[in-house]
Amino acid sequence: MRIAFSLFCLLLISCNTNIKYSDLDQLNGYWRIDKAVSPSGEEKQFKSTVDVDFFKLDTLHGIRKKLKPLFNKQFNSSNDFVPFSIVFLENKCIITYSKQKESWQEEITALTADKLKLKDARGVVFHYTKYQP
Repeated sequence: MRIAFSLFCLLLISCNTNIKYSDLDQLNGYWRIDKAVSPSGEEKQFKSTVDVDFFKLDTLHGIRKKLKPLFNKQFNSSNDFVPFSIVFLENKCIITYSKQKESWQEEITALTADKLKLKDARGVVFHYTKYQP
């Protein structure tokens, strides 16, 4: 019984994201997706993906844009981007995207200077690493 209770407490603690407002500046920049992990644990690797996600955050509002790196440390880009806002709800850091009457959310579950994890509404966790042009 003690072991089960200890495991349950550990699970509750690990479910809390420890993202703070002061961490959000690390979101700015270029991110390359490595893999996606479904709630069942199934993984999809993105080793051959060339697209990079660019985040630009100012206070709690920003934009997200898909870019294609070029050989000269520049990017091929369209004018297309998705605006977003960030809120903190119940120990969660939520990004809400909105574009053309459509909106969706992702939770930031981990954010460091070189790692980012985003969880979508289906429970799929997307693992990113910082991209250096």
